[in-house]
Amino acid sequence: MSPLVPMVVEQTSRGERAFDIYSR
Repeated sequence: MSPLVPMVVEQTSRGERAFDIYSR
């Protein structure tokens, strides 16, 4: 889900949290 990672990060105010959740 590489294309979903950046999309979610941009949509959410906390890119760090979204990135961590998707990174796992």
